[in-house]
Parts: sequence; structure tokens; C-alpha cells
Amino acid sequence: MNKTLKFSLTTAWILFSRAYDAYSTAQLTPDLSKEANPLVTVVGISSWTTLILVLGALTLYTLYVYYRQLFHPMNLLPNEKQKSFGDFVAFLYLGRSEHWSAFFYKFPNDLKRFNAYMGEWLAPCLVYAGIVSTLMWLGIHYSEWYRQMHRASFIYAILIAGCLVIGYIWNRKKYHAHLQAFS
Repeated sequence: MNKTLKFSLTTAWILFSRAYDAYSTAQLTPDLSKEANPLVTVVGISSWTTLILVLGALTLYTLYVYYRQLFHPMNLLPNEKQKSFGDFVAFLYLGRSEHWSAFFYKFPNDLKRFNAYMGEWLAPCLVYAGIVSTLMWLGIHYSEWYRQMHRASFIYAILIAGCLVIGYIWNRKKYHAHLQAFS
């Protein structure tokens, strides 16, 4: 697919689905008392204005790094063959050889690398989150059965699991391309 079309469709879906999620949430909980977003429940944001500004900034950041990586990609691949998938994943993210677990507690030394990595991963996760939240809201609005079984914890489990799968598939695809380059 043409890069411009891909970026336009992805951006349109992300903006539409995030706006629909915010609109539906505002209809259900104008005072945020029933909101399950961790920015509200953990961080303590209690104002729609603040919540929209934070989520808007995160969405714009995601779209910016997605644009940069799509149209001006940074090569994240190592120059030498990595021994294992875990080593490869750590290098892809950090830009240096580390144990795979470093992915969870270290940051790249280079902000450009961090942005490039996030540009590859966050946009697909927001597309996925948009699908999940849109289906969730359609279920809440139009299905008594779904309203009875809906749980925020279940939705967050689906979102986290889905984003981990997206990340795993992307990393695995990059790893296979990396191995092919050294064959």
C-alpha cells in the first residue's frame, strides 16, 4: 500500500476511534467517576480538560513518530548477527547488546532510536485499541448481554495482551529479516 494512503487511513482511524471513545466516555461519566483509564484511577487526573490534553498529546506523539518512521525510517537492525531472538529484541530497542530483560527496565541512549522504535509499535497498538474500544462502546450502547458482562479489567487485559502480541509479531518479523540478511 502507498505510504501516504497508509498513513492517512491509519491517522483517520486513530483520530476517529479516540474521539469516539472520548465522546462515549463523556456520555457515560461526565465527572469521570466511572472512568477506568489509569490516568484517572492511578495518576489521579480528575478533569476532562487535563485528560483530553494528556491523551491528545500522547496521540499526537504517536502519529508524529509513526510519520517519521514511515517516511524517514531509521534502521534499527544490528550490523552483526544476533545469537538469539531475545538478544535481537534488546538490541532493536536499546541499540546495544543487553540481556532481553533489559527491554523492560532500560531506555535507549538515543532519543531518535526510542522514537523510531515507538513509531513502529505505538501506531498499530492505537489502531488495535481503537478496534477494541469501538467494539466495546457499540456493545455497551446496543447490547444488553454485553452490558451485563462488561468489565474494565477484561478490556485492559485484551488491550495489553493484544499490544504484546503486536510487539512480538513485529519483533519476530524483524528478527527473521535480520537472519535472512546474514544467510
